[in-house]
Amino acid sequence: MFKRLIKQAIIFIGFLITTGTAYAGLSFVTTDTVTLTQPFNGISGLIPHPIGSTLNVGHLDFAGSGSEIITYTYLGAESVTFVDKFYNNLGGTTLLESDPVGTSVSSVVSTVGPLSFMFEGNTDKFAINGGAWYKGTSIALIGTDVHIGSAIFQYVIGYNDSAGSALYGDWDDFVIGVNALPVPEPEAYIMLLVGLGLLGFIARRRKQNA
Repeated sequence: MFKRLIKQAIIFIGFLITTGTAYAGLSFVTTDTVTLTQPFNGISGLIPHPIGSTLNVGHLDFAGSGSEIITYTYLGAESVTFVDKFYNNLGGTTLLESDPVGTSVSSVVSTVGPLSFMFEGNTDKFAINGGAWYKGTSIALIGTDVHIGSAIFQYVIGYNDSAGSALYGDWDDFVIGVNALPVPEPEAYIMLLVGLGLLGFIARRRKQNA
């Protein structure tokens, strides 16, 4: 009986938290379609794409409400010409090719629209999220709800440091996994305290009955 009450209370707490939390949402906005002139490969856990495959290019937007924690995780790189970088402009943090795969940076976002990040492949060769894809560098959508080991990424995006070149179109020069997690609203914390109080009440009743 007690175990069943505890289970019900835990479910109730989870319900309170989720109903008091903003919906997490990311959206990739496609501005064009490109054809790979080199294979997308060499990124552990991701399915290779052969020459001739097509990818959607564009920008990744925050499409939720309230505030959310956006986490960017470095998944690997195939760059051979430049030492590419990823800049989380809002958080003021950077990911490098020399970082271990799985390294993450995060920031809190509350404004709807393109996320504030960019890639760099060479001096003044930036792929700015929300900018024109064809100006030297670009960002492509590699997949959604991607499983890599025990991790799941809502979006995986790939950077091409030679966009516009017919020789090097592969979009695997720097690959990032992106996840959004809602920031609980103050009401959610109050509901959590109520739920914890309910657990304490059940525990006291059990002790008294014993």
